[in-house]
Amino acid sequence: MSLSINELVVEADRCVACGLCLPHCPTYRKTGSEADSPRGRIQLMRAVAQDILPNNNRFKQHIDLCLSCRSCESACPNSVNYGALVDSTRAIFIQQKIMWFALAKPFIRCRLLMSGLTWLIWLIQQCKFEGLLKRLNSAAKLLPAINKPVTWKSLYPTTAKSKQGDVSLFLGCASHALDSDTLKASIYVLNALGFDVHIPAQQTCCGSIARQMGDVAEANKLLALNQRSFDVSMPILTVASGCGSGLNDYLTHHHVQDVSAFLASCDWSKVNIKTLNQRIFVQDPCSLRNGQKSHASVYALLKKIPQAEIVPLSSNGQCCGGAGAYMLSQPSMANQLLNDKLIAIKNAEVDILATSNIGCSLHIAKGLKDQHLNVSICHPIQIIAKQMGFDNQ
Repeated sequence: MSLSINELVVEADRCVACGLCLPHCPTYRKTGSEADSPRGRIQLMRAVAQDILPNNNRFKQHIDLCLSCRSCESACPNSVNYGALVDSTRAIFIQQKIMWFALAKPFIRCRLLMSGLTWLIWLIQQCKFEGLLKRLNSAAKLLPAINKPVTWKSLYPTTAKSKQGDVSLFLGCASHALDSDTLKASIYVLNALGFDVHIPAQQTCCGSIARQMGDVAEANKLLALNQRSFDVSMPILTVASGCGSGLNDYLTHHHVQDVSAFLASCDWSKVNIKTLNQRIFVQDPCSLRNGQKSHASVYALLKKIPQAEIVPLSSNGQCCGGAGAYMLSQPSMANQLLNDKLIAIKNAEVDILATSNIGCSLHIAKGLKDQHLNVSICHPIQIIAKQMGFDNQ
């Protein structure tokens, strides 16, 4: 939810500064500075809102360094809504002027432009020119090898004998452009379980990146379009937990659910799942653990695969440093947190890593590639879809 200045002060006053949040805050653990802790940032927010402290660059630096991982909320005995506090502070006091975000806006708003950009990236990769793209733009270093872009149908009817219901699928910007495999796998599994899958043509970006940049006007425009695009009678399923968390927080009148959470509660009695005698490690995205609070559903879903051993990655409570646009706007801290995640992956000798957020996947994959580590990273839905016979070739 968005807060006014007065509401921000009232919510900030609910923090009793007990300090239970401190060990859960990734930036505080790295800097040791109270100003980079949840309770410290809350005190700064309140002081600036009340004109006790100036809204200067030092204040902005401490707020910008926050990942919005919301781990502090899980530890807070008073249930302070830190996510709303930091979102509102960025909207009121901090509006980041980042060139790549300004250039990306038209593509985020328009699905046709996003599709055109995806085709361009695919063609560049097919022509082996991606090295040039990476030299021109540092963000391009995060790009995976993508499949041929998809023109989505408005309806994918179930192939099961008995229909179980209707759902809407949220495409998202990054997933639509860079992870069509997960979207196709989701449709395959949902159809197999008896669900018709609807994909509204007018849907757009969830608005989370714009909100993270403090551009609340842009975020609200995108939300309003999504509000009009989706049928309120159907659940909206998301494959990127960052999108799901943002839509859950701000999209009213609709039921938004992570695809793993939805599938974990479905009837699987008539579906055949092949055995997989392998260990699958799971990385919990902050947006799924702390935002949607449905990370347990990933384990429940993957445990439906016979003989598969499902293991949480150690230090799962700490953000990987991806955090939406954070990996681009705060690369130093993002890489410090990524290194911790890579150490955990190496120590556990991980072969398969499941994660439910495209941002985490891109960030960790780049780190693995830089360190020449051969680990398969994929969405949980891809893993179970493959065991059900899904073949994207």
